[in-house]
Amino acid sequence: MDRKNTQATADWIAKKLVPVMRIHPNMSIKGVEAEMIKYGVHPSKWQIYRALTKARNEIEGNHSELYTKLPKYAELLRKYNPHSICKIHYDRPTLLVEPRFLRIFISFKAQRSGFVEGCRPFVGFDGCFLKGLFGGVLLTAVTLDANNSIFPIAFVVAKAENKETWTYEEVVPVASGRHCCRHICNNFKAQFPGHNEAMASIKELNIEVWKYLDKISKPTWYRYTFNTGLKCDHVTNNCTESFNAWIGELRGKPILTLVDGLRNKFMKKIHKRYQKGCMLTTTVTPKMIGKLQRIGQASRQCELTMASDDVFEMGDMYRSYIVNLAAKSCDCGAFQILGLPCKHAALGIIYK
Repeated sequence: MDRKNTQATADWIAKKLVPVMRIHPNMSIKGVEAEMIKYGVHPSKWQIYRALTKARNEIEGNHSELYTKLPKYAELLRKYNPHSICKIHYDRPTLLVEPRFLRIFISFKAQRSGFVEGCRPFVGFDGCFLKGLFGGVLLTAVTLDANNSIFPIAFVVAKAENKETWTYEEVVPVASGRHCCRHICNNFKAQFPGHNEAMASIKELNIEVWKYLDKISKPTWYRYTFNTGLKCDHVTNNCTESFNAWIGELRGKPILTLVDGLRNKFMKKIHKRYQKGCMLTTTVTPKMIGKLQRIGQASRQCELTMASDDVFEMGDMYRSYIVNLAAKSCDCGAFQILGLPCKHAALGIIYK
């Protein structure tokens, strides 16, 4: 078959695929082959690839053309979703030069309201590479809601991940940062395999290993140094990595399909949370109830001695901890950092 006929076949296949792919947008090559068998057609891999590209362009729009539609999308977003933030940044040295897209920042009203009114002041930042024709990165700000579930706050689609696109420390200078301990551990193992002893022992065994860990600011990964106002003891960045997995196939879509696809996923997730929230019979969320039950069970290992109405001395293994229920504090530090009672405080609460 000559190239002209091959192209005509691919165009015919694309025409047949468009209505099917509107229902099944992530159709695979095998799915196309199965669909074409219905018409008695056995296309080549090249024809299928060509047809899939053409059909996707028909449904989602051309990659490059959709960049020109972003200003209109931003205008519609502000009109129909008031108080949402949508900013598009371009590089245009002079009026004689065509503007070059740099990034788009979006934070929907419901996300910002949800964060301010129902989440702790704890935010995870991460980026993932996009798989579309023009590449780029998706940078996200994610927090945890009252049920410890992922709650996206804002996102940026940019050409690259660099200092210019990450400026949150300059915008919020009073914020304290944290490092992901899992990444520290992975980097540590890669550079110093076989060393898992405590810092003091490490210093005696290998001074270079100790120097490596000592360079990492203690308040960014030592739990006992964490800001007690955050009420969050997370030392990993799992929330943002879970978000990157959650967006799935959108990472390979054209920019307008990606942006509006994220809006749609956010809207569905927030509505689902709202429905679950309406069914709650207590102000304590399900995951926190489960956590409190486990803490209560662990408290049975401790021994209580009452000092005053709200102060107790708790024996735990070979150590003692002073608990002050009125001040919501314990010598172990967990009560202050997390906001939930530790097992020592839990025993005092159960006793009272």
